[in-house]
Amino acid sequence: MKYIRDLKENESVVSFSSVRSKQIKSKRNGEPYLELVLADRTGQIEAKIWDDVDVWREQVQEGDFIKYKGRVQVYHGNRQLIVERVRKVAPSDEAEGFAESEVIPASEYDIDEMWDKLHHLISSNCRRPCVLQLLRSVLDHNRDKVKSFPAGTEIHHNYWGGFLEHVLSVLESALFFASKYPALDIDILVAGAVLHDIGKLEELGNPKNPSYTAKGILIGHVVLGRDLLREEARLIPDFPPDLLMLLEHVILSHQGQLEWGSPKEPKTPEALVLHYIDDLDAKMNRVFRLLRDDQNDSEFTAYDRFLGRAVFKGSVPAEPQAPPIEPPDSGWPLRLVAGSREVRE
Repeated sequence: MKYIRDLKENESVVSFSSVRSKQIKSKRNGEPYLELVLADRTGQIEAKIWDDVDVWREQVQEGDFIKYKGRVQVYHGNRQLIVERVRKVAPSDEAEGFAESEVIPASEYDIDEMWDKLHHLISSNCRRPCVLQLLRSVLDHNRDKVKSFPAGTEIHHNYWGGFLEHVLSVLESALFFASKYPALDIDILVAGAVLHDIGKLEELGNPKNPSYTAKGILIGHVVLGRDLLREEARLIPDFPPDLLMLLEHVILSHQGQLEWGSPKEPKTPEALVLHYIDDLDAKMNRVFRLLRDDQNDSEFTAYDRFLGRAVFKGSVPAEPQAPPIEPPDSGWPLRLVAGSREVRE
């Protein structure tokens, strides 16, 4: 099959994808057209169906796996697909290269390896037995969701395994700052990294085509996460109430600003560190995917409304690499999984 990442301007293509979203919009003359977001494991692309909307609107639904025929255009610096024909996949399409795993956007990292590393870092760095018990219990009770859910529907890590990738990256960064600033409480940092977005496992549904649940819309992942933390802590005899309060604060404040949906602003050192790490990891994931997917010939990407800017992608002079700084011997191998920038000669 032809992957979305490899589609080029003016190319005609027949391939498979999943339908992430579908909207009926109006042309300038008032006639309707379909706007789709199609996805496979390499990325996603906006698609338009201009004609016979009444026919196609019934044949294409969000979450469907489809076979499509179309051509690629570039509009305002972004690729888009003009769809000519589309249908749901059939069993016979497997002989032509269709596989469900190929049309679901997914993390580039091995899920089981990330899961094992997450447990290793938790076990190696938690000092309070009650915190270690808490985190193991939460992960055990939510194993399948943690290993499959995205971290969001659009902005960052919005793919299969994205939640786990994001949590692991935040945890690795938290451990770095714990070694940089020894006064930080490492248990609160570790627990905050693992649990700050745990409410998203209730906020979102169906990791193959994530959308918001009723709980997600009416309550939101921040409060849902605080509630989950309380429920799990109740199962642990004599869990310290003051420690629980500090962990709740990390979850409730991790988005940092009231206008970003945070009920509280960070008011402890650990909460402040977690907020900045979380925000940085989300933004860098967005930046690297923007650089990866951009197809225009400019030195800059197209404007990204979530970052509020275009990103420079021109040549970066190659320089001799300085010797790496060895992290303190804390029993954990530092490896940020957010991505790396390619040097362009």
